Amino acid sequence: MKHPFPALTYTDVEWLRRQPAYGNCTYNFTHSQLNSARAHLQLLYPNCRVQVTFAAKILLLNELY
Repeated sequence: MKHPFPALTYTDVEWLRRQPAYGNCTYNFTHSQLNSARAHLQLLYPNCRVQVTFAAKILLLNELY
C-alpha cells in the first residue's frame, strides 16, 4: 500500500525501515523527489542528519509496501 510520502508519519517510516529490501528492484527517483523525501524525513528525525541513501531506501520501500 503506497502512501503519499509527505503523509508518512514517524511510525510509518519505522515500520517501513524494518521491512526487507529487495536487491533486484530498481526505481528511478528524481533529485527533487529525493530532496523532498530527505526534507520530510529530517522533520520526522530532527536530531539526526538524514542521508540521501536512507531517503532513497524509504522511497523504495514505500513503493513496494
